[in-house]
Amino acid sequence: MKAKSILPFLKVAFVIALAMVVSHELGALAADVHTQDLFHNTPMFGMAGGVVSFANLDASSYEKPNPGGFRRLLIIKSKDIDGVWPKLADITAGEIVEAPEFVTGAKLAEYSFPDGSFDLTDASDGDPGFQSFKHAGTFMMAGFGKALTAEIMKHLNAGCILIGEMNDNQFAVAGTSDNPLYVKTAFSSGKKGAEKRGYTCKAEQDGFMFGVTPLKAEIAAQLPLIAAV
Repeated sequence: MKAKSILPFLKVAFVIALAMVVSHELGALAADVHTQDLFHNTPMFGMAGGVVSFANLDASSYEKPNPGGFRRLLIIKSKDIDGVWPKLADITAGEIVEAPEFVTGAKLAEYSFPDGSFDLTDASDGDPGFQSFKHAGTFMMAGFGKALTAEIMKHLNAGCILIGEMNDNQFAVAGTSDNPLYVKTAFSSGKKGAEKRGYTCKAEQDGFMFGVTPLKAEIAAQLPLIAAV
């Protein structure tokens, strides 16, 4: 009789224990689903509203001038910048909006160049899942003499950042202080009077998080420049 009387209590206890286990598993499953939902809906790279899809874009330049080329070349050694600039966090909506911090007394130099001899390029490269950007710049220095040869020596194994002002007044930046461009120069005397005498300067670097990027006009206007001679 005692065994029969305790059996209902054992059944009730088993049902309660089973309910507690099922409740715990369901709670864990719900929490996992919630976590996955939060992960998939968390904005990435600071983009509000989640991952941004492609946007409608008119890149035809229809009835608008679209001149190539640069009117100015500004240059600075990477070691003259305090910290990393520009970095991905300095770019908003495709434009560099943060100013660099310079070491004490550092300023940008301006190189005058023969018309049509300066350009900046970038290219994305790598297999899917391994892509990054490459920056490059080319400019010429016309002439020969001690001032040019002294300036050329400053580029030997010294990285730099190039900033160009385009013919439509936009500024573009190539290189960063932590991944600078390295200028390689080649001199040619020319063989006769009509041939070019001077230096061809080529600079490049890869492994960038972004391509050649516009610099906000207000930031460009604040850049400290060496006084013109």
